Amino acid sequence: MRILAATIGSDGDLQPFYAFARRLLADGHEVTLVANERYSARARTLGIPFATLAPPWEPDVLRAHAERILAERAPHRQLAFVIDAFMEEQKASIRGLVELSGAADVVIHHLVFVAAAAAAHATNTRNVSVQFAPLHKARGYGPNGRNMGAWLNLLGWNLAGSMVRSATDSKLNTIVEAVGLPPWRDILFSASHSALLDLIAVSPGVIPKDSTWGEATRVCGYWFLDEPGFVPPKDLEAFVLGAEPPVVLGFGSMMGSADSITAKIAQAVDGLRRRIVLMSGWAGLGKIPLPDNVRVAEFVPHGWLFPKAAGVVHHGGAGTTAAAFRAGIPQAVVWHLGDQPMWAAKVLQLGVGPKAIFHQKLTAKWLRQKIDTLLSNDGMRARAAALGAAVRAEDGLGNAARALSAVVR
Repeated sequence: MRILAATIGSDGDLQPFYAFARRLLADGHEVTLVANERYSARARTLGIPFATLAPPWEPDVLRAHAERILAERAPHRQLAFVIDAFMEEQKASIRGLVELSGAADVVIHHLVFVAAAAAAHATNTRNVSVQFAPLHKARGYGPNGRNMGAWLNLLGWNLAGSMVRSATDSKLNTIVEAVGLPPWRDILFSASHSALLDLIAVSPGVIPKDSTWGEATRVCGYWFLDEPGFVPPKDLEAFVLGAEPPVVLGFGSMMGSADSITAKIAQAVDGLRRRIVLMSGWAGLGKIPLPDNVRVAEFVPHGWLFPKAAGVVHHGGAGTTAAAFRAGIPQAVVWHLGDQPMWAAKVLQLGVGPKAIFHQKLTAKWLRQKIDTLLSNDGMRARAAALGAAVRAEDGLGNAARALSAVVR
């Protein structure tokens, strides 16, 4: 099978696609991964054929978009700003995607990569959508991740869908119309979902399939990228493998005021009798003086680090939350945007972490209290360990690959 896998976004949006592409290659399929040039070297290191259709992001432009997004709290406006941030990349990709789609048997695309969905439709190529946080109306939970009762949940999703539609449809339809298609309606909540196969790469133990979702939607389990060949720096390895497991802090691709955030972290952990691994992330945390119990790390696979940790404080991204679930450790969320409040609500609902906080309200006092909770709450730790065992027993990549083979022959 000739497969075009297309995604857009940050590292957290790429990691699962790397994992699925490798699984499909191992199954004997021809796979080409399409993403921003920023990710080309990583893909090739992993042995994944790669095509780039858009230039690397300009750091200053990316930071300006990030500041605009993080200054907004209303989810539908945040999503509109996120769409704005990637519009040029989608527009730059559309012609190449049409050409590549025409030569493929199936296009597998991130739900938000509307250019890939449109290219598949324009070339009459079968398409499979992928979601890491379901953008589906549901009876079982509301758009905030909480279960308010079936009627209120659906009402909340209808309101959210209406706001998202008004904020994003007109922008995204410029991409749809660029390939000669008539405008789509309700693009992110409906039109960009595949009617053939819509894969939710989430553990069914975290988000079970809702009764309102159609037959095409499959909750297949997480797509984890394992990297057994990773060799950590010797000083980091010695630090992590000390007498007691460390606590990990980091906010992934979130780009806030690095020195201000680092200062709060330094104040929170000063005097704490536990080692801290601070992951610098896109913001570049850790560039000011820190207490002796803190070690700054740049790229470290979650699959290597998290199982060796006592707990993690993070931004609530889908991939980071999933990695903490899998590791079986408690987690505290400092959410910033998008689906992160929903994952924060799931962490609390599952009993594997305390109540989250919005990043603009983060204080050193809150952070210290939550680290203490992660280290001392035995019930939370036991529930996290049980969830981790369940997630590790799942075969998300295999389930997704088998579902694909069943519908595309």
